[in-house]
Amino acid sequence: MLAPALAGCVARDGSTQITVAITSETEIPQELDQLEVVVTAADGSVVNNVVHDVSTPRILPATLAVIPRNDRSLGGPVRIEVRGLLNGTKTQIVRQAIVSYSEGRTLLLRMPLRMACLGFGECGADDTCAGGTCQPARVADGALSDYHDSEVFGNRAPSRCFDEAVCLDGASPVVVDAGACTFALPAAAAVNANLAVRWRDAENRIIVLDEGDPIEGWTRTSATGGLLSRGICESLRDKEPNADKRSVPEQALGLELSTRCPPKAVTQPFCPSASGQSGIGAQTP
Repeated sequence: MLAPALAGCVARDGSTQITVAITSETEIPQELDQLEVVVTAADGSVVNNVVHDVSTPRILPATLAVIPRNDRSLGGPVRIEVRGLLNGTKTQIVRQAIVSYSEGRTLLLRMPLRMACLGFGECGADDTCAGGTCQPARVADGALSDYHDSEVFGNRAPSRCFDEAVCLDGASPVVVDAGACTFALPAAAAVNANLAVRWRDAENRIIVLDEGDPIEGWTRTSATGGLLSRGICESLRDKEPNADKRSVPEQALGLELSTRCPPKAVTQPFCPSASGQSGIGAQTP
């Protein structure tokens, strides 16, 4: 039911499957060095529980193929849980999805491990952390698109991948209305606008937020304004230093804006980075 190892791409044979695309905003291997992947069938039986070592950053993004165990597997959803571990014992980030197969299709299921969920407590049994909030883990039927390499691996689409070093260069601080979670965009951001967040556990880099994502990123409300997702906004305005007392344990230190490139979209892959790991932001002084 699960491919035996993380792979750079998935063999396309036209069979029914769910291709899980895993990215991580935590640095490999300093902040995350193992991925535990658990797949549970609709009847509650665990059909796969595999721990993958990710000692090199070049292994991410990665894909995993989840295929039906038998014809009965098509009758109900499977639960896919990804746990990012450090030193084999400390759980850094958890993400899960409850999703059904679509017979004859290879579906793309994105499961990004984001800093907003670093150290986040357990959500409900059928929920998952996303953007620093608990959200339903169930993926609606028909919500997933077909898998294409070009939407996961930037080196397959160099003309449309997001270059973090280039596109976040020259970013400057953005003032967020803590109550409304809104912010102003300058005239220069009418077309090109990328927002990035600086997290306490990643102070040396800024990490881009997807535009058009109201749960984990930001949305444009007008030519001159935007709205920050609720969890990141809450993390930004909560000044409590003790992570155990915070609703979002990981603390956002500030928001920054660059006008070098068109906004990063959920479906846009990252370009290969000099460090070998994409999706962890741009280094700053």
